[in-house]
Amino acid sequence: MSKTKQNLMNNEQYFTKGFNYRKGVYKNIYKLNVQNNNIMEAGIDYMCEIGQNLRIKSLQLSGNKFGIESSKKIALLLLKNPYLEYLDIAEVDQTISSLIYFTTVMRLDQPMYNETLKILDISRPNPGCMYFFNAEQFATLIGHMLRNNTCLFALHLQKCGFNCHDIECMMINAQYNHTLHFLDLACNNIGDHGMHHLANWLIKTSALRGLILSKNIITDHGARILSHTIPFSKLKFLDISFNKITDEGMVNILNSLKKISLIKSLRIFGNFLSHITAKTIKRILLSKVLYQTNLDVKPYRVEDKWYCAQYPMDCSKEHLYDIIELSTKNNKKTETFSNIYKFNETSKIKKRL
Repeated sequence: MSKTKQNLMNNEQYFTKGFNYRKGVYKNIYKLNVQNNNIMEAGIDYMCEIGQNLRIKSLQLSGNKFGIESSKKIALLLLKNPYLEYLDIAEVDQTISSLIYFTTVMRLDQPMYNETLKILDISRPNPGCMYFFNAEQFATLIGHMLRNNTCLFALHLQKCGFNCHDIECMMINAQYNHTLHFLDLACNNIGDHGMHHLANWLIKTSALRGLILSKNIITDHGARILSHTIPFSKLKFLDISFNKITDEGMVNILNSLKKISLIKSLRIFGNFLSHITAKTIKRILLSKVLYQTNLDVKPYRVEDKWYCAQYPMDCSKEHLYDIIELSTKNNKKTETFSNIYKFNETSKIKKRL
């Protein structure tokens, strides 16, 4: 029987109703998107009951406020389900007590662990006004998880409240990870000191191809550190939009991009950019170090002054993963996101490389 895909995003669906209505059909669903619905504990309980036989590869549950206990059950489900490869459980009102379950089940040094999940999104924990979220403890747990994990391809950690010290704590152990290809740290409080620790990892042992640092507090000093890192890293995609970088720091980054640079996509809009940066971007576009479709700003001139206007880009996760995969397309042993989740016209799974 052919595989099917269900997109019930923003559809006010209850998980139990959805699966009861499709009784017997759930075994043929490979991708399920139920973001921003009204799924509560009863729905998660039902899913976990059939979870071992649920052959879903991609499950998106973000925006459903089912809370702590249900989040723990989903984490434990990862120990029983060998099929799930993409889990989005962002913004479901988690606390550190449930997040520790996810960081534990993904560690290879535990008696039982998951080794099939490739993409994990645990962004935007929301413990509520009665709880204090310890970002330092969470960062330390993430570091231990990354040190003892070899299966994760991408990790999303937006809006976790990380500051520079938290990144330092994370990197103590995360620096020993050699397999993570994509890290999303957008919308935190990471500054220049945190950038310093990330840069050390990028230069030494990191396999990162994509790094998102948008909407943090990185200044020119952090940009200068990053400019010294880029030529020696494996980065193909970099997002430093909406930080506190001026022309001085941005020109350093742009000048580090040479024709041999691996960087193929860059986002810088939302910083304090003016004439000097715009002229440098124009030169880079003319020399074809970058192409306009892979840059989120477009230089334009008014009289004798150059300015930067925002240029629309595809911001979907799938597009970002595709950019990263270009670096491994010749490695036939590498299982990439597109091979797992892209389907042909008959909705059958494509053969993996």
